[in-house]
Amino acid sequence: MKKTLSSVQDLIVVIDRDMRIVISNWKNCDSIAANEKMGHPLCYSCLMKQTKPCESCCLLEVFATGKCCKFEIEDPLDNKPKLIELSPLFDDNGNVSMVVRHAKDISECKSIESTLKMREKQQAVVAKLGQEGLAGAELDNLMQESVRLVTDTLNVEYCRIMKKEGDNTVMVAGVGWEEENNTKTESEDSKNDIVCYTLYSDCEEKSAIQGDISQDKYNYTSNYTSGLSLLKENGIVSGMDVTIGSREDPYGVMNVHTTQRRVFTKDDMHFMQSVANVLADALSRKEAEENLKKYAKRLEDANHLKVLFTDILTHDLLNPANIIRGFTEELIIIEDENSKQNLLDKIHKNNERMIYMIESASKFIKLESVDDIKYEEQDFLPILEKVVRNLSSEMNKKDIHFDMKAMGPYPSFINPIMEEVFLNLLSNAIKFTPPNGRISIAISDAMDKWKIQVTDTGSGINNDDKDMIFERFRRADKGSIKGSGLGLAIAKRIVELHGGEIGVENNPIGHGSVFWFTIRKASFF
Repeated sequence: MKKTLSSVQDLIVVIDRDMRIVISNWKNCDSIAANEKMGHPLCYSCLMKQTKPCESCCLLEVFATGKCCKFEIEDPLDNKPKLIELSPLFDDNGNVSMVVRHAKDISECKSIESTLKMREKQQAVVAKLGQEGLAGAELDNLMQESVRLVTDTLNVEYCRIMKKEGDNTVMVAGVGWEEENNTKTESEDSKNDIVCYTLYSDCEEKSAIQGDISQDKYNYTSNYTSGLSLLKENGIVSGMDVTIGSREDPYGVMNVHTTQRRVFTKDDMHFMQSVANVLADALSRKEAEENLKKYAKRLEDANHLKVLFTDILTHDLLNPANIIRGFTEELIIIEDENSKQNLLDKIHKNNERMIYMIESASKFIKLESVDDIKYEEQDFLPILEKVVRNLSSEMNKKDIHFDMKAMGPYPSFINPIMEEVFLNLLSNAIKFTPPNGRISIAISDAMDKWKIQVTDTGSGINNDDKDMIFERFRRADKGSIKGSGLGLAIAKRIVELHGGEIGVENNPIGHGSVFWFTIRKASFF
C-alpha cells in the first residue's frame, strides 16, 4: 500500500479512530516538517496546524456514518485551495476502522473558474452598456454608468473618462476622483489634468508593471503626462488606460487606477476597450443624430424657400406679366405705324416667353414636392387626342405632315397631369420640325407598360446632349429656337412619378429624333 501511495502526487493519509495518521505518502509533501512526520502524529495537529480537533470535524462524521465526504478548504500547509475527500475503510465486522484522506490541489481549477466568472461578468457589463447605448441613453448618464461598472467589475478604486480639448483634458465622468477633487485645494487646471500614466495600455502586448511609482519604470502616455504628483499622493501604483474613438482623432481616454500592486490581464484590457468602444459608438450615433437634425433643419428651410419662391413666381411676377400682356395686345390692335407695331410685337413675344418660363418653373417646383399624387384607371388616348387637336393649328401653319398610329383603348394608371407630357413632347416636335416636315405618334405594347413614341424630322440631338436635356435649365443648342430648359425636366418628373421611364433616340429613317416614355398598364379596365 505504501508503494501505491508513493506513486500518487497528491497528499494521501490514512487516519485511525484516535485521529492519528498511520499511513501516508509524506515524501510528496514538503510543507510538513520532518520532525512532525515522526511516529503517528495527530491529523489536526500535523495537517491543520491546530492544537485541538477541528470544529464540525468531518472525519468524525465519516467514522459515525460510514459515508464518504467531500469539501473544499484553504490548505494551511501551502495556502492553496484543496478538495478534501474522506473515504471510510471497514473491518471484518463492517465497522469503520480507518479513514483515507485525499487532498487534491484545485488551485488551477479555481483560477480558471474565477477567470470564467470574471469574463462572464465583464461581458454582461459590456452587453448592458451596449443595450443602453442603442436605446439612446443620454451620453452623460452612459459615461457615468460606465465608470461605475468598470470600477466595480475590475475591483479598483478609481476610474475616469477624460475628454480631449485641444492640448488639455477634462474629466467628464469619474469614480473615486470626484471625492479627491472636492478635498484638494489645487487649481481647477490641476483637477482636470489628472490622467497621467498607464501600466497596461491598449497599445501594449505585455503588462508594464515594474515596481512602485517612485521607480519611474512606467509607460507614460504621450498626451497625458502631467498629474504624476497627484497619483503619488493618493498612493497609486497600478493603472491602465484605453483610447475612446480612433487613434488619429480620439474623443479621449478611459483609465483605471488602484493602490494595489496589480498586473492587469489582457482580459481586463479587452473588457475596458470594449466599454470604450461602446462609448465611441454612442458618440458616433450622437454625432450622426445631430447631423441629421441639422440636415432636416436645412431641408425644412429649403422647402420654406421653395414655397416662398413659388409664391413669388405665381403672384408677384406672373400678375404684372399678365397685365403687360393685356396692355401690349391692346396696343398692337390699335397701333397703325409699322415701326411701333414691330416694337410692340417684340415686347409681346418676350413677355410671353417670360410668362411661359414663370409658369414652367412654378410647375416644376410643385412637382418636386409632390409625393402622394392620386392615380386613376383610365384610357390615356382621349387626353392625347385633345392635345393633338389643340396643336393642330400650329402644325398646319408649318404644313407638317402628321400621323398617329393609335387604335386604343389604352387602360393605364395616370393622373391628369400626364397631359403636360403629351403637350411638351408634341409642341417640341412642332417647334424643331422644319416646314413640310413629318411628325408621328406611335403607341406599342411593352409588357406591363405602354410605350409612347413621338418622332420628328428636325435637326436631331447630339449624342453628348441626350443625357442632359432632361435636366432642369439645360437645353441643347438649337440656334434661334429658345426655351426655358424646364419643359423636358417637367416631363421627366411627371413620368417618374407615374413609375415610368423617358428617353430620346435618333430617328432611324433620317434626320430628327424619337422621344419616348412609358406608362404603367392598368390590371383591368
